[in-house]
Amino acid sequence: MRKKAFLIILLGIGLFVLTVIVLIVARYRTYNYQYGTGYSGVGTIEEGAMPSSDMGLDMEKAYESATLSSDELVNNQEGSKVQKNGSVSILVEQLDASVESLKLINGKYLGQITNIYDYGQGNDRVVQITVKVPVEDFEAYYEELRELDGEVTYANVSTTDVTEEYIDITSRLANLKNTETQLNRILEQADTVTDILAVQRELNTVRGDIENYEQRKRYFDSQTDYAYMSVTFALDKTGLNIAEDEWKPWGEVKAALKSLVSVLKGFVNLIIWIVVFSPVVLVPFFVVKYIVKRNKAKKQAEMV
Repeated sequence: MRKKAFLIILLGIGLFVLTVIVLIVARYRTYNYQYGTGYSGVGTIEEGAMPSSDMGLDMEKAYESATLSSDELVNNQEGSKVQKNGSVSILVEQLDASVESLKLINGKYLGQITNIYDYGQGNDRVVQITVKVPVEDFEAYYEELRELDGEVTYANVSTTDVTEEYIDITSRLANLKNTETQLNRILEQADTVTDILAVQRELNTVRGDIENYEQRKRYFDSQTDYAYMSVTFALDKTGLNIAEDEWKPWGEVKAALKSLVSVLKGFVNLIIWIVVFSPVVLVPFFVVKYIVKRNKAKKQAEMV
């Protein structure tokens, strides 16, 4: 009986191990099909198929011949790549007039308004404007902003040199494009389906990398060819309008009544909660009280 049970347990373990192995192999085959040998539009090849030895050497040479050193690109770069950003807060007498003055300065320096945030009312109104200007005009634009009629309460300018990172991106992008050209030439010379699929996989990888680096390069171009300035206008004391602070007693009455209703609602809600949860407190209280009273009566009876 024990021997039979031992064989059953051993058989179960064997089936479990076999199932795990089958699942691992199936997963491996699926991965290879999706990311290795499968290619839509051309067909599939046998698993484990590799490009011919000559084709493999040609692809290695393609990567080597496409490599361009960063030093070569440094010599071709014109100037440095610097990100510039600034912000200015100004108290003015008239908001709308100051905004129009800012637009005149934008026209002079080819500044483009990218965002306007106008919030608040009356004396509490604030206008915040973000402007994009050519980076070479940033300093002159900033100085002219400070000369607007009003009181500058805050000013800040920050610069970040990204030349080295930009050159690195440009170098990698150039190398990838050269590699793409070499791989296209190799693809034209490929004879077998295995070699064609191998080169196409490499091309897909290279083209994906090219797209990523082009996006990063465009981002740096947008951040270094233009500078961004945030300008905030608010009213100073001379620009305060007394008429704007009109007293509205009926509105205050409504606000007071609304607050009173909210307080009464809160008070009633509190009573409701107390009533609903009272059994949770009262039941244990009466039980304890009953036990104490009973013990007290028992002790008195014993004493008599």
